[in-house]
Amino acid sequence: MKSKKEKTPVLIITPETGPLNGEMGPFARFVSGKSGGLGQVISALCEGLTGRGIDCHLATLNLGRRFQNESSLSEKQWREILHSVDPERIHLAHSSVFEDLTSAYAGNPTLNAAEFQRDLVNHIIMNVRSKYAGRIVLHTHDWMAGGIVSAAAKSWGCPILHTLHNVHNGQIPLEMFRGVNTRRISNYLYFSNEHGRRTIDCQATAVKNASMVTFVGHQFLREIMANQFHDLPLFTPVLRREILEKYQHGAVKVIDNAPSPALFPEHCEHLVRNYGPEDDILAAKRENRVEFQRRTGLLVNPDAILLYWPSRLDQTQKGIHLLEDIAHRFVIEHGDVQIAIVGDGQGTNKIHEEYCGRIAWSSGGKIAYHHFTEPLSMLGFAAASDVFGASLYEPCGQIDQLGNLYGATATNRDTGGYHDKIQELTLSIVGTGSDSGNGFLFRDYDSGGLWYGLHRTVEFHRRPPDVRDPQLRRIMRETRQKYSLDHMVGEYVAAYEKLNGGVPLS
Repeated sequence: MKSKKEKTPVLIITPETGPLNGEMGPFARFVSGKSGGLGQVISALCEGLTGRGIDCHLATLNLGRRFQNESSLSEKQWREILHSVDPERIHLAHSSVFEDLTSAYAGNPTLNAAEFQRDLVNHIIMNVRSKYAGRIVLHTHDWMAGGIVSAAAKSWGCPILHTLHNVHNGQIPLEMFRGVNTRRISNYLYFSNEHGRRTIDCQATAVKNASMVTFVGHQFLREIMANQFHDLPLFTPVLRREILEKYQHGAVKVIDNAPSPALFPEHCEHLVRNYGPEDDILAAKRENRVEFQRRTGLLVNPDAILLYWPSRLDQTQKGIHLLEDIAHRFVIEHGDVQIAIVGDGQGTNKIHEEYCGRIAWSSGGKIAYHHFTEPLSMLGFAAASDVFGASLYEPCGQIDQLGNLYGATATNRDTGGYHDKIQELTLSIVGTGSDSGNGFLFRDYDSGGLWYGLHRTVEFHRRPPDVRDPQLRRIMRETRQKYSLDHMVGEYVAAYEKLNGGVPLS
């Protein structure tokens, strides 16, 4: 085995992470953030890399208040841990700007990103490199890890893999980077003007300077290449141009996300009854459904068809307004159906939280809305009959994957990652030739399209248990086979080693 002086480390730079495994050091158990799509992937990737003997480091924001609360620590205990526990492979960017926030995107995300990027450029990256005689591979995730981080790293000659989990972007005013010599790296920056201020386009700068760019879904990349969404402000023109440039030079790769086995329903600590494909799936889901109904205020009915929305309440991408349009009518016209929504609003916009709350209050226990918490969200997957959404676009989409892992069907619009992962459910008993598929797709981005998709899944879930049970078992097994953590990690390792001049990392 190589010594540390001979190895090349991978430094993962991310605005959020889920729970980290013990191989990341004793400090890892105190650091977790949102465990949504990106957070789950980061957790799984760290687990897979350390399992292969690769020196994996992680840099993220010190959301001290959140970490303290999730670890059930007093402020004094948290401070003692910060000053006494060796962080080893965990590198926290410190700032009073975000230490009391619940996520990297709370408060002022632009200012959070500027503080994060400044600490990375002035301290963290150099500190990690110095331990490995200057060697490093950077893996940056989304816009908040781009900007001056990518520009400075490129100027230092560091290889960079940049992953776009979404196309959200940040324009950071240049004056926010006081203490950083931006003039020295100006040739590597994409500048723009926002409301008369000179700003840095973080996502375009990240793609421009990356040695390789990865997407997390094939269809979304094809949609970009076909210039879809050209009438929507998803991309700045320079970002689209940089993606096309990288693609034409063979520097774009697609790596499908895969869940950590720790998320499987056999192991998830948030369920009242764990289960796997070989267990009595329907019985286990009934038990978890009853507990979920009790916690959320839904009418307790183990036989209800539970439709579960586990995404943020975002009108620009996720289509929450489409669900708001039909939810009340849908549960009235489908008397055996309940709808549960677990998610937070987008940024400081709380209008959809308020509206979903009013819909739930007036439904008489047929609809529930709650803010995101990890325990409630994961219990929801175990309780769900179907996990659904209504996305306008979707780079990856992981709610369908998790739903399938937990023995639920998936329903969403036929776009991006959902096009990749949802195949129409067909049954041999109705003359289709074979049992196949895992859910239902709809085409139109309107409330009628969502109604159509949900009505189809309800028709399936009204079928007798002896029809549903074998299909759900098949879906659980096929999802595990198709989305392997080992395969995902292997793809990333191959990309890292290519950027490392073909030299193995372990």
